[in-house]
Amino acid sequence: VEDRTNANSYLRQPHDAQMISIMRVLGIGNDRSSYGKDVLNGLKSLANTFTFGLASFSKDQETLMPNLVEIGTGEGKSLTLAVASSVLALMGFNINCACYSKYLSVRDYQDYEQLFDTLGVQPYIVYGTFNELSENMINERGNIRDKVRALMLKPDDDEKKGDESAGRDASRASILLIDEVDVFFNKQFYGEYYTPGAVLRHDCIKTMTDYMWNHYVGNSNQSTLTLSTMKSTDEYQQCVTVFGTEWATIIDEQIKCMLADINTFDSPKYVVKNDKIGYKEGDQITYSATVGYKTLFAYYFEHHVNNVISANSLNHVIAMYLKCGAFSYAEIPKRFDVIMGVTGTLRHLSVPERKTMDEKYGLKVHTYMPSLFGPNKNRFDQQRDIQISTIERFNEDLKNEIIKRLKDHASPRCVFVFFEDRTKLMSFSSCPEFHTFLDQTRIITEQLTFKEKEAEIKRAPQSNRITLLTKSFGRGTDFKVMDELVRNNGGPHVIQTFVTIELSEEIQIKGRTGRQGGEGSYSMVLIDEELEKFDITKEQIEQAQ
Repeated sequence: VEDRTNANSYLRQPHDAQMISIMRVLGIGNDRSSYGKDVLNGLKSLANTFTFGLASFSKDQETLMPNLVEIGTGEGKSLTLAVASSVLALMGFNINCACYSKYLSVRDYQDYEQLFDTLGVQPYIVYGTFNELSENMINERGNIRDKVRALMLKPDDDEKKGDESAGRDASRASILLIDEVDVFFNKQFYGEYYTPGAVLRHDCIKTMTDYMWNHYVGNSNQSTLTLSTMKSTDEYQQCVTVFGTEWATIIDEQIKCMLADINTFDSPKYVVKNDKIGYKEGDQITYSATVGYKTLFAYYFEHHVNNVISANSLNHVIAMYLKCGAFSYAEIPKRFDVIMGVTGTLRHLSVPERKTMDEKYGLKVHTYMPSLFGPNKNRFDQQRDIQISTIERFNEDLKNEIIKRLKDHASPRCVFVFFEDRTKLMSFSSCPEFHTFLDQTRIITEQLTFKEKEAEIKRAPQSNRITLLTKSFGRGTDFKVMDELVRNNGGPHVIQTFVTIELSEEIQIKGRTGRQGGEGSYSMVLIDEELEKFDITKEQIEQAQ
């Protein structure tokens, strides 16, 4: 150990159950496959010779079996994925670890980057979100955006045509490792499309969008322009001259999109920070995403009206955004030779989700790992720990629940409160009922940077601390309880303020406490009107109250 104060300097030794999890991901124990013996022999050879590059597997060999392993929250999913990735990379595979969360993906890769580097497998292991996975897949044979842009630009234009993307060794079979497979089935991914766009910049485009914006402002913030009127302008004719008449149809389609988006650029809601506009994506705010041409005109608005966006930042986003295609999230996993995964809620997947995994992706082998720490000590009583409030009394009732749970032991605990979105969180944090508790309260939302999230998550499990979070932090966030006062007084308490559509999400939020054998407790404070959208009648609510 080089530095006793640095946790990364310590040797991590997996628990026996974690070793079994790793073996099950690798297929060891499958009666229908000889792969387990192959892996064990390979590991024995590796131990004897300490030489890497066991790569003897190819795409023609179907020895790996698609499978999923359920591992309880806080019991080593990250470790299992990292070790399995290392072994498979040593045996000649390209590994893609896909996660729903940018924060968790970066955190896990950084935790095990030294291991990957030491084993020499870093070039073959990629961690990323589902969107990043999609991006890597469609750019395997070259950057699709550069190729589309090159089609429209003439050789003497300033824009570069782009280089071919070398990518990873295509001779190696590819494995997809999914972290929390149930998230893949939510409405953000399954059934939706990834739609990359090529950015096409030219002075003539700026001239045309300036014309549209000036008309919008001069017409009481409402555009009445049509494609016909635009085609009669000098600005339009200049664009056709620059790009060529053969691209006039594409230019017309882009204008139609611009005219539609200029009147609705404020939806979805966006964030302005550091001279950029960002949108919520999972547990983060991404400043590289665009929503059609709504983002472009949001920049115009924030520059010309609110004066919070610079001219340089505005000019950078003035462009035509050419859709390069629509790629189904559901089809992208099929591009891999084998699909595997770990999740904390496998047994709670719905019947249609299980059927889809089985029939569409061949994920028929399931392993359910028992807890490393014995019976869960998370306390929750449905009769006593669910409170239904009216919208008028919600802030007062939630404040009282927080204070009650904070002080229901000999010494103060800590409380984590999860909200459905940032708007509801900020509404509560700014209400008069909660004002006197702001000094002991921290807020964690998607708008924080990676380092800010890390710092706040470390501070959260401290005695007498209240932390307000959005629901995206209810998955994967590891609140490590180092405070003895919290440990010895019942552990952290979690309050959930909304009803989840998927049971798996509720289980994940509940799993932010009572982790790794420690104590914890959980309760809910809900608004009666919000329950009605789940077909819960007022009579049922009154009976519950």
